[in-house]
This record gives sequence, C-alpha cells and structure tokens, in this order.
Amino acid sequence: MSSFEDFVRLEPRAVPLGGPRGMTVHRTLPARQTSLIGAWCFVDHFGPDDVSVSDGMQVARHPHTGLATVSWLFDGAITHRDSIGSHALVRPGEVDIMVAGSGITHSEFSANDTTILHGVQLWYALPDRARFRESHFEVYTPPVIANEQARARVGLGSFRATTEDGTVLEDRSRVETDTALSMVELELSAGSTVRIDLDPTHEYGLLVDRGAARMRTADRRHGEAHDGGRESEAGSRELLVMPDRAAELELSAEEGEDLRVMLLGGEPLGEDILMWWNFVGRSHEEIEQFRARYQAEIGAEGTLAEAPISSEARSRGGLAADAEQFGPFAPYTPAALPAPALPHGRLRSRGRVGLLKD
Repeated sequence: MSSFEDFVRLEPRAVPLGGPRGMTVHRTLPARQTSLIGAWCFVDHFGPDDVSVSDGMQVARHPHTGLATVSWLFDGAITHRDSIGSHALVRPGEVDIMVAGSGITHSEFSANDTTILHGVQLWYALPDRARFRESHFEVYTPPVIANEQARARVGLGSFRATTEDGTVLEDRSRVETDTALSMVELELSAGSTVRIDLDPTHEYGLLVDRGAARMRTADRRHGEAHDGGRESEAGSRELLVMPDRAAELELSAEEGEDLRVMLLGGEPLGEDILMWWNFVGRSHEEIEQFRARYQAEIGAEGTLAEAPISSEARSRGGLAADAEQFGPFAPYTPAALPAPALPHGRLRSRGRVGLLKD
C-alpha cells in the first residue's frame, strides 16, 4: 500500500447518541479513506451542546475490548463509572484514559450541573502484544504551556513548538501507553503562526475544533527540515491526515478568529484490526465470542455456559473460566445496553490506506 503523499481530508459524519433528545456527535474516524492514524481508530467531536435542549451525554453501561478510550473536554463535565471500580468526574483540561484490555464495561453521563458539553472522545487500538492486558483507568491533568500567541496542553506523548517570537513551548505527558501516541490541545491567537516539530516516523492528524487552520508541512532531509511545499486548510470539525514523513508542521490561525485544534499522532500500528460496535478484535469469530459473552453476562441473550470466555482471552488475559469478562458493575445503575445483532456477512478487517514505508 502506498503512503499518504499529501493531506487527506476526513469529513465529519453526524451520529445521534440516544433517543430523540440525544446528543449529536461528529465522527471523522474511522473513515472510508483510512481507519487508523497511528493506533488512533475512532474520533468523535461533540458540542458545544446545550444540555437543556438535548439530553447531553447519556450512555449507559456498555463493553469494550482491545482498545483504550481517551476523553478530553473543553466545557462541561461527565461522570465516568466502570467495572474495575473507577468512579470519576471528567473535567476540562484533564485526560481520562481507560484501557479495556480483555474486557471492561463503563457508563458516561453528563454531570448534573453541566449546561454546555463540548469535547472529544477518542479510541486507540491496543497492539496485539497488549490487547489482553489488565484493564486500567487513569486521570492526568497536564500543565498549560503558553505565551501571548499560543497555549497548549499535552495529554499524551510529547510536544515541541516554536512561536513567531522564538519562544519554545515544550512538554511531555506522564501517561504511559502501550504504543507511542501523542494528543495535544493547541490554541492560537487569530493571525498567529507556530512551527511544530513532528516525528517523521509517526502518522499525524489535526482535528479543528474552532476557527480555520492553514497548514504547511516540511520533510526531513540530511538531518534538517526541508520545505516539502504541501499545504492545506481546514475548518471546524474537519480532521486532516498529514502527509507521511513530515518533520515539521507550520500551523496558522486565520485573521479574525482564534484557533483551537487537537493534534493526534503515533507510531504506525502496522496491524489490521476488526472494529464492530464497541469491540476491537482480530477475527470475525473473536468478535462473535466477545458479543455472546457480554450478552450472557448482562442477561440479555444466552447463558454463561453457552458463551464461554475465549481460550485466548483466558490464557493471555489471565481470566478464569468462571470469571466475568465484562463485570462486575455497581448496583442501582441504569440497565446495560444490549449489543446489536451482528451483520449477516463476515466482518472485514480495517487498516490504514497509507502505511508508512521505509
């Protein structure tokens, strides 16, 4: 497969969450053009959403396997609860990361005092070596690095940028991930420009939250950045995949409006994955087993005896045959969401259209 030689624009798709008053999210990944940016496999952008008009976020208990969820808010708050005992308030400026491993369930509800909800939720696929690892939940509040022109928070990975006055903004997140990833919230004053260092062996995408962005990338040749002449523009809710091997990104905010973006990056996953509903796996049969076990555990379909935990999940995840793969969960909480029916045909694997080549 050939690499991405230019910017690739991923248009947002409106996806309703819940019933008639459910919140609408704008999904850019996975997309027809590609399903992966590094290990990032899912990008939802929501809000600003007035929860007096909609019901906000009302997502009852549901399962995940083989991935990690990352929540990042600009406004409002969300109550998170999961089956490993975590109960936390997701707030602006914090990165909340939940590693599903071999299986976890969680719920997300807008906090009672939230009036405007605005943020992003992302997933990244766990590499095969770690996809049955122990489940984990972590909250990290990165510091603000800023001057008069730019402001950034480094949720995951590392970041280094130089503003027009020569100021270097640099930080590294203390959150460890099973594959190299980066996630940065970056704000620029209207009319400002910043030069961002990139790892040319990584893949990158830029999601615009507010304003309009102008971008220009440079390659790395003979140890120095070289102008590659590739340019693009993006507006609110658009996600642009950057050309492969870019070593530097020149990012500018249009005159008249401040810019806010999420910069996502990571080493190429280099694996094809299967994504269906809330599961990431490696085969159709594996997804079938995940679904059947979850349905049995919540009492929606079949019995535990009829839906045993897969041998690979038991051996690699250290699960006993009589364990709960997706539980337990706190009592007196809303009923779990049942899984939809599987499609009649076999699920097809997803990968990246432009895998990096040496």
